[in-house]
Amino acid sequence: MLDYIASAIIFGVLALSVARIQSNINATLYQNTFTVITQQNAVELARQIEFDILKIGHHVRGQRIFYAAERRIQYRADIRNDMDTVNVQYLAGTITQGAITSNPRDFPLFRQEVTTNVRQNWGLIEFRITYFDSNNVQIGTPTNVADTLVKIRGINVKFTVQSPEPVIGQAGDSSWAGVTWEKLMYPRNLGQLNLVE
Repeated sequence: MLDYIASAIIFGVLALSVARIQSNINATLYQNTFTVITQQNAVELARQIEFDILKIGHHVRGQRIFYAAERRIQYRADIRNDMDTVNVQYLAGTITQGAITSNPRDFPLFRQEVTTNVRQNWGLIEFRITYFDSNNVQIGTPTNVADTLVKIRGINVKFTVQSPEPVIGQAGDSSWAGVTWEKLMYPRNLGQLNLVE
């Protein structure tokens, strides 16, 4: 009879151990999945922003940038290199505009080209643009004054993307997988050519 009781206890301990290991594997799998999704979102957004920002003023005669703010930039460029210059605008939304994820801090990013306004849900919780002149002195924003905009030579974009769902840890706590990206770019068409003609 003691053998049966001991066997039952050992089986129970083994079953609990297996369940605990499975739980840890599942938590790690979710964490890795959300981390990969977050990293992919950050890479795609970084590529898009870098491509667009470096095109500012491409094939444009006259004023290139029309509005510069911490969460918004409006400019003109030949994005597709087909000699057709278009107005492009990036505008960070607000938390109250409602994102499609469970993260209460994320907000959409709007990219407008001509009349097409695309709402992008990357899981952004931070989006900031700063502007610099030829001496790398930061230019105050927001501004739409041509005499100020003409001084812009460098544009620094920083954003933070978090996972769409929280990752539940082993202790039952939750956290968000996150990636921060920042880059200072010098669009070559903003050299001495960014003048109103």
